[in-house]
Amino acid sequence: MKQHYKALGGYGTLGLEIVLSIALGFFAGRWLDGKLHTEPYLAVLGFFFGIGAAVKAIARTMKEMQAVAAQEEREEGNPAPLFEPRRKPADEPRDEVVHDDVGEANEDAKEKRERSTHEESAPMASPDDTPRPSSGRRN
Repeated sequence: MKQHYKALGGYGTLGLEIVLSIALGFFAGRWLDGKLHTEPYLAVLGFFFGIGAAVKAIARTMKEMQAVAAQEEREEGNPAPLFEPRRKPADEPRDEVVHDDVGEANEDAKEKRERSTHEESAPMASPDDTPRPSSGRRN
């Protein structure tokens, strides 16, 4: 248990390391700008060096985390999943098979689709049954 807290403390300092590396780079560049009268060039350069140091710290911490996870997996084994894996829509059975290279399968599928849409749709109104807009006048 103590090892888990120790690892958490090591990873918890990553945010502090990011902020300090960027701030240190910026303020060191600003200090050099004041000494060399090159404002704001060295401050910007220091800022970008700080960002580079922060990215390097993130990469290092990520590599350490992966190494620790691999070591734990070797020692303890891969734990069983907590939940059953979700079924993808591709795993579900389909009613029709459509093949691009076989013309008969496409024709059969089209006919089946057309029959199902014609059977389910409501009868269409004839042009004489459509209501006409009123002119607003009363007789």
